[in-house]
Amino acid sequence: MLTFLITSIIFFLTMSSDNAFAADVLRFDVAVIGAGTGGSAAAIQAARMGMDVALIEESDWIGGQMTGAAVSTMDDVRRTRTGIYNEFITRVREYYAQRNTPVNLCYWGSDTISFEPWVGQKILTDMIKESGRVSLFLESRVLKAKTEKNRVVSALIESGGEKMTIAAKVFIDATETGDFIPLTGARYRVGNSIAPKVDKESVIQDITYVAVVKRYPEGLPPELRLTRRPPGYEDFLPHFRKVITKDGSWWPGEYPFNVPVHNAYRAMPDITNPDRERIDGGLSGTWPLISRTGVNWANDYPGRKFGAAGMPVKYLEDKKFRREAERRAMAETLAFIFYMQTELGMEDWSVDDRQGYGRYFSNNWRDWKEMPAEFVPVLTHFPPFPYVRESRRIVGVTTMTVKDVERDRVLRRMLKTNPYSIALGEYPTDIHGLREPQYLDRDLGENAEEIPADTEWKGGLFQIPMGVLIPEKVDGLLAAEKNISVSRIVNGSTRLQPVTMLTGQAAGALAAEAVRQNVEPRMVHPLDVQWRLLEAKDKLSLFNFDDVPVDSLWWRGVELSMIYDYMDPASETIYGVDQEMHWLEVRDAFRRAFGRMEFPQREYEAPVTLDDFSQWLSELFGDDAKRYEGVLQRFQGGDVMRKGQLAAAVAEIKLLKD
Repeated sequence: MLTFLITSIIFFLTMSSDNAFAADVLRFDVAVIGAGTGGSAAAIQAARMGMDVALIEESDWIGGQMTGAAVSTMDDVRRTRTGIYNEFITRVREYYAQRNTPVNLCYWGSDTISFEPWVGQKILTDMIKESGRVSLFLESRVLKAKTEKNRVVSALIESGGEKMTIAAKVFIDATETGDFIPLTGARYRVGNSIAPKVDKESVIQDITYVAVVKRYPEGLPPELRLTRRPPGYEDFLPHFRKVITKDGSWWPGEYPFNVPVHNAYRAMPDITNPDRERIDGGLSGTWPLISRTGVNWANDYPGRKFGAAGMPVKYLEDKKFRREAERRAMAETLAFIFYMQTELGMEDWSVDDRQGYGRYFSNNWRDWKEMPAEFVPVLTHFPPFPYVRESRRIVGVTTMTVKDVERDRVLRRMLKTNPYSIALGEYPTDIHGLREPQYLDRDLGENAEEIPADTEWKGGLFQIPMGVLIPEKVDGLLAAEKNISVSRIVNGSTRLQPVTMLTGQAAGALAAEAVRQNVEPRMVHPLDVQWRLLEAKDKLSLFNFDDVPVDSLWWRGVELSMIYDYMDPASETIYGVDQEMHWLEVRDAFRRAFGRMEFPQREYEAPVTLDDFSQWLSELFGDDAKRYEGVLQRFQGGDVMRKGQLAAAVAEIKLLKD
């Protein structure tokens, strides 16, 4: 269980009425609601930029879907390992490397990453602590939001049985279900409808109550053995048998699959396994050695097992319905564990009792009269909340549709760059089967034929623009996690852990920059946010050049030259950073970056020295040259200017000019 001390003194304020806000308030620069993947990244980024941050989490776990929901097998496709997400997985690797334990166990691949939920939480906790400016409020829920002149100014929260008011210059909804958005009055999408005209019978993607299970080689503790069928077992059993059987197929193959394939799908490291160093997720012969995994395959709820198309929107809009649905999802996973111990022959497997779960549960299952007491020892070790794939999504100043994630199948990226890019995504459009026209957003003009088929499971890089973080009208508010402004189709590509961490980092950077400039987030120039993110080694362009590593002096400039399309690379993988520049190339770069401009007479095919370039800039800027003094001083000397230097110089000038 997390024992993380709040990093600032909290004065608990007694309220005379549940409907009133406290007269005194706790003031922050940024308040992040939800400490999941996106919320934690947002808080860390904003704090690193000098902001005082409140991070408010309803559960007793940080890390959201990848720790508190136990989806700790990372859904990345290799090329979004950047920014805070890359920092996080680097620490994961280091932790297990010190214990001679591989992390490439899951998804039947050799270049994958997984970890135990408690390890992921510990690493995130360390990163939050190290930021030095985050006040963490656990088991704290938001009751109300206060707006003034269409701007969110404060929130009433309940923490430790007391009520207090949090005031901030920018709020970020990073909850797992977008629960803060409705309190602010901002419009949002839910299912295929838009609030306030919510269709509660439309559908969202299934939820899954994941369980971490492990093999007990010394013998299964008696209390973790299920001796009779859990409630509803007969209803779930036919589906289990369609997905996993004792003598099923090996991967790749056809349903049903066998036990080693199931275990390798969501496999997690186990430092107690004597065979751990022999396991490689890409080598099927090692799969029988796996001793810890996540139950997250045959137990999506409700699925189409009961005639329903999927989970109704009521799950997001009705708290009582949500609690009951989460209990039924928990019952299905409990039933699968019984199935494991009986039909699958996994007699020495059960729920993992060492992840630190057991205190907080979003569904309050201990009050669940229909669940016999004999199952309590197993349910106690379930995660605190389920895996939620689809939440409320703000209606933003920009809304991404399927055309914004179309990727060339050969180049494996978008063909057209987006100058407002603040994060990268790579995952395919995985919306769990809800591809029929009647389930898609009614107002966005998408159609089912545009959605790539599941067989085209190759992904490819796409860029996420800043406008998806910003509500169309409400100020003082941003979205992160799964709550950004995208269509249901695009949510299938942006809901995964790498992307939610990166969009969360971007939301934190945007919030901090808005506070620094004393303007609303919608007034911040994207370049200001991009500069901060690139400073944090967060990749934003669609290219990865072999001659421009992330620690290159010219990396930021090269990234911006590709985002704003003011210079061309030598090839798809080589930028040509050391090529000598001529006046013709300088002229073209400036015209592409700043528009049509008068260019002094020069011998265009002549090489440009740094002194020549600096002198020309002084002439170009004239009386405004002092503003660009830093650039003029940096590019001096008799050496011929190189392409990387020109890209960096234009980037710095653009930052100052725009």
